Amino acid sequence: MLPRSLCREHLDFGRLTPLHEPEAAPLNTLVLVRRPGAETDPGVVRARETHRRAARDR
Repeated sequence: MLPRSLCREHLDFGRLTPLHEPEAAPLNTLVLVRRPGAETDPGVVRARETHRRAARDR
């Protein structure tokens, strides 16, 4: 996860893709990013799903 301010350029140019966009952004916005091709790595999948669940359960 990264603060949006540190990865805005990468998001703007499509080099990074947000995995979750909450209806109301938290004050300290973080972005979970991954390297291209890492979507099948079991550790990356586990981390993504753990963070998604935590974001939904808030």
